[in-house]
Order: sequence, then structure tokens, then C-alpha cells
Amino acid sequence: MDPLRTLPGCARELLTALGDEGDGALLDAGVGYLAEQFLALERLSEMLDAQKLRRLAVFDRVGGATAVRCRSTKGFLRTHAQMGQGHANRLVNLARDLDKLPTVRQAQAEGALSTDQVEILAKELAPIEDTAARCAAEVLMVEQTPKLHLAHVRQAAKQIHAHLVPERDVDAAVVPAVFQSWVKLSATGTSDRPFWVLSGELSPVAGEKLRVALEAAMGTPAEGETRTHSERMGDALEAVTDLALGSDKLPTTGGQRPHLTLIADLDALRTTCPTHPALTDGGDELSGLLRPKAAATTTRGYQLPGWQARKESCDCQLRVILTRGQDKPVSIGRATRTVPAHLRDAVIARDRHCVWPGCDRPPTWCEAHHVVHWADGGETSLGNLALLCNEHHTDLHQTGWELEIRNGRPHAVPPPDTPPPPNTRYPQRN
Repeated sequence: MDPLRTLPGCARELLTALGDEGDGALLDAGVGYLAEQFLALERLSEMLDAQKLRRLAVFDRVGGATAVRCRSTKGFLRTHAQMGQGHANRLVNLARDLDKLPTVRQAQAEGALSTDQVEILAKELAPIEDTAARCAAEVLMVEQTPKLHLAHVRQAAKQIHAHLVPERDVDAAVVPAVFQSWVKLSATGTSDRPFWVLSGELSPVAGEKLRVALEAAMGTPAEGETRTHSERMGDALEAVTDLALGSDKLPTTGGQRPHLTLIADLDALRTTCPTHPALTDGGDELSGLLRPKAAATTTRGYQLPGWQARKESCDCQLRVILTRGQDKPVSIGRATRTVPAHLRDAVIARDRHCVWPGCDRPPTWCEAHHVVHWADGGETSLGNLALLCNEHHTDLHQTGWELEIRNGRPHAVPPPDTPPPPNTRYPQRN
């Protein structure tokens, strides 16, 4: 059966003409023609949506589903139109709402409102029980909506809804259920490429707080940015986590950042280092010593490359653990918090922000980096420390750049004939 048999013949002719235009002809016509034609077809589709929804509303109003042996209008769409349940529910609910909003439906039929605009108005205006107030709200929103961005349309419609739809009386004896936020963090991946999967649901307030924090950490994308929005959001989450770990507000850790314990041979941290004495002086006593293949690991077994182990150990609690076999500790090396608060304050007073060329991220976003790494004999002193944001701290350890102290201040120095890496994650702010 031809599904278009009840439509005027001109519709079939229109579809035939559109189909006869090949991709080559469209390209020859130019981008302007393509844009204009797409918008025209989109508007035509939305005008057809209005007629489709009006007919669906009449069909639903008279109980047409029963006549075609279906239990409901939604079931009719799922069975005969091959729609998914969500799509069918959305269409039927929208058709019922627009049955109460003839002015909105007429504006869509005339091409004045898009389908997305109509859905917003239907959701917020249809629940208004006062007929006169609902009609006045319709007229106002149909007049103003074409002048507004979609987000502003939603905001205005919600305000009208809040003023004209009374709140439901709540039984004082019944305590409303409070949404409980939950988050699950799961380690997965392979041994050579581990990663974490983050999932969960947040209450409106908790989600808004996280969104604001992540957007602040993301900043404005710089020219040449190659990361997607989701990737920038992931990097921002790491930056926000570093800020939390660097504060003195976490009750179980006392402000030591980043509260990370690394298990590593000292060779993992020292660029030029003889074999650790414990590996040569122990003789047969250490014959069963297990030396992991990885440069360093966390307590959960995540393997870090040497450059990352050196970066993380710049300002963290580090333990060097040697074992006989896999479960017998032989020695536990020093644990040190390398940059005490008073010394960090002195570094902040001198550097004021990240010392990387072109970066002005504030001290709260920065880590204290040892110019000469402490594992290589560098001192934890003002003359051997510099502020670096997480992005450029990583660049320093990965790219071969170095820091030098000149006239009492740190300066980033690139390898010979190497331009500075693009400052994409933390662009300089005006």
C-alpha cells in the first residue's frame, strides 16, 4: 500500500524533483543554494509536522485506535508506523498539548515556529488551566518567540508556567523523596592501557555546582584547539580534582596533595642514578626481590611512565617500597611532603602565576615544581621551586623543556630549535 496515496499529487512531484537532483548538481549550485534549500525543506517539514500533529490529535480524540484494533494511540503508532516507544509517546503527548493551544499550532502550520520551539511552548503552556490566561500566554509567546534564542524561549515559557500554574498542595505528613546523587568510578582497560570509567547521576544543585567548576577550569578554547568539548571537560575534571586535593579542606588527608602514594624503585625518579644500594648490598637476602617492569605504580597497580612519576612526585607523598617476593616488604623508603605551606606561599609571592611563557593561570591552579628534581639531589627551597599549571607541568616533563633560575626567577627554556608548545588548555586571559 502506498503510504502517500492520500496526499496531493504535487507532493509526489516535489519529492521526485528533489530526488532527481544529484550530488554533483547540488555542488555546482553552490553552498548558498544548499543552505537556502535545506532551510526551506526544514521549514516545510515543520509545517507538515503541524498538520500531522493536528490529525493525530483528532484521531486520538475520537478513539481512532480502537477502530483499527489497537489499545491506544501510542500503540497504533508503534504497531503501524513502526515507531519506538519514546518517539510514539512524545508525538501523542505533543498532539494532545497542541489541541489546547490552537494559536501555537497555527503558527507552526504557517511556518512561524519551529518544532523545537513548539515543543517548549506546549510543555509549559498546556498545563495552564485558566483558558483566558492560557490564550493570552499563547498570543504573547507566539509573538515573541521568533525574536528569541531557543534557550530564552524556554526560560520565558518556564516563567509564565511558574506564574500561571499553581503549585500542588503537598501533604505535610508526607516527606517528599530527596534525589540521592550517586557516582561510580570503575578501573578498567588493559594492563598496558588502563583507564577509569565514571558514571552516575547528580541532583540538580550538585550537577550545577560541578558544571560551573568544570566550565571555569576549561576556560575559553584557544585558537587551534583540537580537543572536543568532552575531552576538554575530562581534562577540566582532573584540574578541579587537583585543586581539591591541594586544599586543606579534605578531612581525611589533611591537605597533603595530591594524596598519591607511588611504589617505585628510585631509578624511576632519578635521571642519572646508580643501582639502588638495597639491590646490591643485600646479597642473597634480596635474591627474591621483585622489581616491577613499570617505572612506578600506584597502590592500585596503575603503571606510570618515568616522566609522569617524576611529575607527580614533585609535590606529593612518595614511598619507595622494596619487597622480597610479592608480599614481604624488605624496606620502605622515605615519605616526604616536599613543599610545606609557608614555602609555597613564598613561591607564590615571587611567581604570582604559572611561569610558562604566555600562561597566567593563578597559583590555585599551579603545582610546585622542583627545578632540579629532589630525586636528583635538588633542594626543597625557594631557589629551586617554580609554579607550573598542570598542563605545562606535564609539558615540561614530556617535551624536554627545562626551567632555569635567572636573577632569582624561574624561566622556561626550550630544547634547541624547538618552538614553545601551543598553550591550548589554559589560554592567556585578557
